Amino acid sequence: MTAVLIAGMLVGGGLWLAWTGLRPAPEPLGLALSRLDRLTTELPDDVESDRDTRFGSFLLRHLPVLAQAIERMRADLRIVGRTPEEQAARVGSYVLCAVVLAPWTAAVFWVAGASLPPVVPVFVALLGAAWGVVVPFATLRQQATVRRKAFAHALSAYCNVTVMCLAAGRGVEQALETASSAGQGWAFAELRRALTSGYVRGAPPWEALGLLGVELGIDDLSELASTISMAGEEGAAVRETVSAKARTIRERITSDTEQAAAAVTERMSLPTVLMVMGFLVFLGYPAITVLFSISE
Repeated sequence: MTAVLIAGMLVGGGLWLAWTGLRPAPEPLGLALSRLDRLTTELPDDVESDRDTRFGSFLLRHLPVLAQAIERMRADLRIVGRTPEEQAARVGSYVLCAVVLAPWTAAVFWVAGASLPPVVPVFVALLGAAWGVVVPFATLRQQATVRRKAFAHALSAYCNVTVMCLAAGRGVEQALETASSAGQGWAFAELRRALTSGYVRGAPPWEALGLLGVELGIDDLSELASTISMAGEEGAAVRETVSAKARTIRERITSDTEQAAAAVTERMSLPTVLMVMGFLVFLGYPAITVLFSISE
């Protein structure tokens, strides 16, 4: 009885740890608001620790496959504000934690007094390792998608302010630089940083914006930079181009929002149907029971 109780406590503790890791507690509002004012490239001290950097560098040097996979997602890492070493350390930590699950499972069965075939821990270790590789990259992709959507909203506002500056008689370069100071979020901080870096290099602002679009993997910003560069120095042509781009971004954001709402509505139809079926069974069960009792 004691062994069964210990095994149950171990299983319950492991399930609780797994659940809290997959479904963490919501972030406090104060921390979320303070994180919005932080620059993209600034990382917390606990994340940018020497231990994680050394561990990630070791994995990148000795696992070329992992290095290639992380290199293909450099734009996602850039927009999230994460270094390749940190991503490699996350993958390694997830895999190690998942692999430890195999001997832990065998130990639980041993404490419970049950024999477990050797193939089961091996299968659990392989499955956990695959899970540890997939989850960090999937999470990174999801976070990058959210950041790109937020940047699209900021880019639409940036285009609107640029149009107003052009309509006020400012030049193209001055309008782009002035519009970048209209917001205080991380997206506007990226725009200001890119324009400042382009000014230091002696590059035109549209070239700096195009380079930022390539780094972040944002096609709208790259297209905006290319259209501005092709429009020339005539303020009217640039104003019409930027206004059309802002309208296109707003229409796409609206379309994506409507599609997401429709998808959520469709997903809600299944629980509704199941609830109605359960209600019908609840109402019809007494009548069916009486009917069968009478026939007997």
